[in-house]
Amino acid sequence: MSEKRKGVGVFVITLLVVCALSLLAPVSGAADASVAERPAVMVTAYSVEPAVLMPGDTGTVTLTLKNPFIDFSASEMETNVAPGGATESTTTTTTSRGMSAEIETIRLSAKTQDTRWLAESTDRTQYLNIGTLGPGESMSVSLPVTVLSYAPDGIYFPEVYIEVDNGDNVRFPIKVEIDRSELKLLEEDIPSMISLGESRTVKIMVANNRPNMVNGVNVLVRSSTADLDFTPQGVYVGNLNAYEQRTVSFMLTPHSAGMQDLTFEATYKNGNNVHRSTMASSVTAQISADVKLILVAAPDFVYQGDIARIEFDVANGKAKDIKAVSVMPTTTSGLKLLPSEYFIGDMEVGDVFTASFDLHTSDLDLGEFTIPFELRYKDVETDKVYSGEGYAVTLELRETPTSTVPTTLLAGAAVLVLIGIGLVLWMRARRRRAQELQAK
Repeated sequence: MSEKRKGVGVFVITLLVVCALSLLAPVSGAADASVAERPAVMVTAYSVEPAVLMPGDTGTVTLTLKNPFIDFSASEMETNVAPGGATESTTTTTTSRGMSAEIETIRLSAKTQDTRWLAESTDRTQYLNIGTLGPGESMSVSLPVTVLSYAPDGIYFPEVYIEVDNGDNVRFPIKVEIDRSELKLLEEDIPSMISLGESRTVKIMVANNRPNMVNGVNVLVRSSTADLDFTPQGVYVGNLNAYEQRTVSFMLTPHSAGMQDLTFEATYKNGNNVHRSTMASSVTAQISADVKLILVAAPDFVYQGDIARIEFDVANGKAKDIKAVSVMPTTTSGLKLLPSEYFIGDMEVGDVFTASFDLHTSDLDLGEFTIPFELRYKDVETDKVYSGEGYAVTLELRETPTSTVPTTLLAGAAVLVLIGIGLVLWMRARRRRAQELQAK
């Protein structure tokens, strides 16, 4: 009897275990189903603008969020073989419906004090009650980020935290790069010396030393003296790609002698952050050889009705070629001067050309008068017109002599008469001497 009782006890215990397992199975399945039905959110993409921040910059982190679970249906066919060879097929269809994700909070937090999320006295910014993200839907969220002015260069990984009210929360690291490299201004061609009043081209190189593009680049003249004339005062460059270089040119004209300071400034944007770079240089303006107007021939006086020839040499003493060179009187009132302008044209360094004028005096009044002449030329590079040192010619217009015998002939005749008188006296003295000798 005891063995029978033991067998019954074992049977009862086994039966209870099987029943318990059969009861637990549906509960476990329900738990798995509830877990499977929990919505999820994932970060599918992100960007940082500007791509590389500078210390003190403010930027934007843009996140793309997606609810990956969508509605779907699946069918499964099962075939059973009955005794005797008969088959029986059963089709089972499973339907799963995605759920909307209710995003409660999105916040960013930095593990260091070098990057902060644009909030005073805190290292995080959060967005509350973002809303519902339906099955398969995506959304973009932009979060501001700021970098402290003393932050060292490097790569940082602040973290985005997404709290889903009816699902699993998400933590995702964001790469933020800091680089303090600046845009540089470099001398490409700045003359150390320049002639006073001369125009020379000044070339400045703008170099973007950053690993990302900068925009809105302007190069401006910030000279500290009014004795320098720049054309233009600023040059707009626009965008410069990473490590790109560009050359800008200015025309410089000094107005006083001595060393003059030059200062240039570049303004540019890294994202929406304005930055500046400066460059200082100098140039010495000196009084040197210029284009000269040299008087070669002009009479002191001229008789009324005669033509007076006035002749100049024009010499290019500059260290550069010039063009459109001409000589002209600054006033022709009452004068008949031909030509009215003597045009020479292009002159190379060291060239000397002649310019001559004929003054017709028939209609002029007697007396002394002055004719001022002016020298003009153009700069080859700028087409700017310059005036060289002029020259004033003074003439006396005299009345024509009444005698028709030229003065030189009268003087010659007088000399001949004197010679003749001398010969006569000499011959008389010689004859008298001969007579005295015979008398002895």
